[in-house]
Amino acid sequence: MSNRIIVEFSGWVEWDSDKVKFQYISNDDDQCTVITGTEWLKLSEDDRDDYILEDCIEAQKTSVDGSYEHMDVIIVDENHNEVTAIRTHS
Repeated sequence: MSNRIIVEFSGWVEWDSDKVKFQYISNDDDQCTVITGTEWLKLSEDDRDDYILEDCIEAQKTSVDGSYEHMDVIIVDENHNEVTAIRTHS
């Protein structure tokens, strides 16, 4: 087994609701599988629970604004030991 790369981060982004996409995650096949944030905002709170952000990285790329508190890139060996880490804090 080779080393693994783990990325840990926290922060926030503001999305353009027309560009961000949500994926339907319920078992009801009659529903649309992917909707925009604009469509998602029109749903009831209960119906919103049936969706998940489609692509977090793409949403961050197309965000209107954002910041991160920290982003750590950690290399872990096959024995789950931290080999090295790059820690970035804003």
